[in-house]
Amino acid sequence: MIMATTGIEYFKISKSFSAMKSNLVRRSAACVTLVFVLMGISTTAHSAEEEEAEKTNRGIENTIVIVRKRPENIQDTPIAITALSADQLAERSLTNLMEVGAFVPNVSMNSAPSSSGGGNNSQIYIRGIGQQDFLFTTDPGVGLYVDGVFYPRTLGGVMDLLDLEQVEVLRGPQGTLFGKNTIGGAISLTSKKPKGDNAGYLELTLGDFNRRDLRGTFDFAINDNLAAKIAISSKNRDGIGKRLEFGTDRVLDETGDESSISTRLSLQWKASDNVVVDFNADYTKEREKGIPTSLIFVDDAGDFGGLGGLWNFLVGGPSGQIMSSDFIIGNRYDSYATGANQNDLDSFGGSMDIDWTIDENLSFRSITAYREMEAFFSQDADASPLSFQETAQNQDQTQFSQEVQLIGSSLEEKLEWVVGAFYFDEFGRDRNDVRLVSGLYDALEAFPFPLDGSPITAPTAPGGPGNPINVLLDIDFDIFNEIDITSYAIFSQGSYKITDKLNLTAGIRYSFEEKSYFLNHTRVNSGVPIIENTTVVEDWSSFTPMASIDYKVNEDALVYASVTQGFKSGGFNGRPTTVGAVDSFEPEEVVSYELGFKTSWADNTIRINGATFFADYTDLQLNSISADDTGNLVLRIQNAGKAEISGFELEIQARPVDNMDIIGSVGYTDFEITELDAGVSDFTIDTEAVKTPKWNASLGVQYTWELDAGNLLSFRADGSYQGKTYQDIQNTEIIASAAHSIFNARLVYDNFDSNWQVALFVTNLTDKRYITNGFQTLTSFGLANVIYGRPRELGLSFKKSF
Repeated sequence: MIMATTGIEYFKISKSFSAMKSNLVRRSAACVTLVFVLMGISTTAHSAEEEEAEKTNRGIENTIVIVRKRPENIQDTPIAITALSADQLAERSLTNLMEVGAFVPNVSMNSAPSSSGGGNNSQIYIRGIGQQDFLFTTDPGVGLYVDGVFYPRTLGGVMDLLDLEQVEVLRGPQGTLFGKNTIGGAISLTSKKPKGDNAGYLELTLGDFNRRDLRGTFDFAINDNLAAKIAISSKNRDGIGKRLEFGTDRVLDETGDESSISTRLSLQWKASDNVVVDFNADYTKEREKGIPTSLIFVDDAGDFGGLGGLWNFLVGGPSGQIMSSDFIIGNRYDSYATGANQNDLDSFGGSMDIDWTIDENLSFRSITAYREMEAFFSQDADASPLSFQETAQNQDQTQFSQEVQLIGSSLEEKLEWVVGAFYFDEFGRDRNDVRLVSGLYDALEAFPFPLDGSPITAPTAPGGPGNPINVLLDIDFDIFNEIDITSYAIFSQGSYKITDKLNLTAGIRYSFEEKSYFLNHTRVNSGVPIIENTTVVEDWSSFTPMASIDYKVNEDALVYASVTQGFKSGGFNGRPTTVGAVDSFEPEEVVSYELGFKTSWADNTIRINGATFFADYTDLQLNSISADDTGNLVLRIQNAGKAEISGFELEIQARPVDNMDIIGSVGYTDFEITELDAGVSDFTIDTEAVKTPKWNASLGVQYTWELDAGNLLSFRADGSYQGKTYQDIQNTEIIASAAHSIFNARLVYDNFDSNWQVALFVTNLTDKRYITNGFQTLTSFGLANVIYGRPRELGLSFKKSF
């Protein structure tokens, strides 16, 4: 059963398709050429029996994915997807989800967006599309799913990779089977299911900064039909940064530590021969310090204007300590900050997945989930002992979701289809204490007359008791936001076998969403409300169709072409400084065209997969930072215009000899803004994309020696490269991340006689200094700060399996 898309939608797609640029055509031609070259190489003169035997003995193992709601070989799936197994995650010494991005083409993953200070806040971009902010009033552009459950917030997205079966990264819009907010792609985490085999492991990791990690699992049977698994992870290490006392450099506190515990209980009940019920419950607790923030620029000369000079004149100077570049420390992790220094998270939830095989051609699946989350995180963005630019955020969120799927095959198994429905309800509350140039309002009130000498009865500048202009410069805010979201969707997708080699896939999803935004914002010192109790309600709906065709050239080569549409939900400006700034923005939309191939050759010892893509991106939701006529900070999100995104990606996996594995990737993304809407003044049409390097690449090589009694010694080296990356839409050079490479290494000894393993590893081998995030308020406060990646770290782990 395939739901037909509307004529209007197909008209939009065909119209956009006709406007595709010639560079996509050239890349597509090159892609096709490469496919047929590889096909020629892969088609060798061996009998079917010989080929199958050689592939079994020497070939690369098959990877099974369920991204189209049914298990299938990744090499037969016409989607640009990277899948990393639990072993592959461990081999790269990866400990949380954000570290995965370095090994996937055209993917960028970071934490602590927008100078939030929240180390558990994720920031994910795929092919130039993502989310820069962390507020509930803005949705992510990349969907995150755990065991089929949608996680709508970036808060808590820096997940522990605990007892996972696989991480799957889908690139490009996934608007049919996954739905809203997958305009850039989707990331799916699948946990290991209990087997009831009394198996498990314990692993202890020790390392630099007093690292002490302990993780383990135990799988056991409760009865013949019910199996359970318990998994636990405890992570602890000291901070990489220090807070110093200005003038003495005495250590007052630390930043960038790790103190977390994550647990999961999984149950699998075989209710009957054809019904399996999986239940998962998890809990994460983090009690950490803030992320190390490095102050790199202060506008001492006042060249940028804004409030920094005024604060120094009226507050800093009289107190004997002005905001200046004296607070800049050369060390990339240390600061003179004295503000709040906290990063807490409590997240828990449960899900029930019912899989009912009705008959050999029909199955039913239901996924029910409920989650709660509470977090507190803070940031002293001025990195000084002054109360100049500080925030503290308290957020809590609850969600309920229900998805049902009917999966079947018809027409003598020529048609494989899925239809489903999705319901989602979310409530979020945000309390935000913003302290910006504190003391300025009181100083203006204490000044005897307006600063420009105008009469107090008709002031044209701030200053003087009772001057109404003073209130506008009271930017110590108490912010209270609530968001209530209800979403519905129905979807269908089907694949029809035109011939044994040729398949046509089509699908569509209809989504409806209503958001209610309540806010109350107050100026702390004057007591004047910015926005009193106000509720804004908006709703949006969208059809997101897709179509693809794939051709199985032979057993070792697949080529495909697809056109897909995705959308990112609309939202609200969560930081208004005036009543007029309380506004909503429209959803983003993208229509993406992709041509790809997947090949296995040289007796399945080499795999090369690739894709080239082009996307029409409209109603871009972009964050901007600027100042108004008074120099006051203005933060807003707006629909800024249109862009075109094109690029390609290539992934290679090779096993040249039995004991060697090579995995590499390269990605290229060209993001070009083609049109700016009226009123956009904070950036230009020449602006480059946020968090989107033109080039990124990775390469990993592992070699294994077979020792006595079948024991193994293996060595692995990994390198990743990221081109120059801008951290804000203004393309501020001083906070941009320069092109850089990171290298990791790992040496592992496996003793199979006693089932234990020891590993020695190092991350950031060359101790590279590189920027992962940045934030600037140059035109308002004259500051810029950045967050640097972690330094070189050595570690040793011991793992005992049983």
